[in-house]
Amino acid sequence: MRVGDFAAVYELGLRCYRVEDKPYNYWSIREVADHLEGNPDLCFVAEHDGAVVGFILGEQTFEIIEDTAHLEWVAVAPEHRREGLAGRLLETAVDAVRRLGKSRVVADVATENEYSRGLARKHGFTEGLSVTYFTKELAESYDAPTPT
Repeated sequence: MRVGDFAAVYELGLRCYRVEDKPYNYWSIREVADHLEGNPDLCFVAEHDGAVVGFILGEQTFEIIEDTAHLEWVAVAPEHRREGLAGRLLETAVDAVRRLGKSRVVADVATENEYSRGLARKHGFTEGLSVTYFTKELAESYDAPTPT
């Protein structure tokens, strides 16, 4: 991925992710910039006729685990799905993680995303610990208590 791909990657993410759902609701311009600036060796795009039609963005660490990389964002334009692009992006990123000397790589996939879960399994990932996000909606008219 190059700086010139930045806008296309961001726009493709908006097309592919339901940004109102967790974990996709933190997809942002800053998210793309942070990945490209902090982890350029783990950011890749797929192109067709010079246009970005897929991408994968990774981190060199997962949480605080130094020897584990994190493949965090992957997307392929709907009109280019089922062409093997996601698998090629995933394998390219895994090879890059290997070159970085990491001992493992984590990819988080939404439980209901059967396609991505199957893709991960096909490429040698095994399911691990699952995390469920709990959300509590707070009333907009809430008045904060006055400190005493």
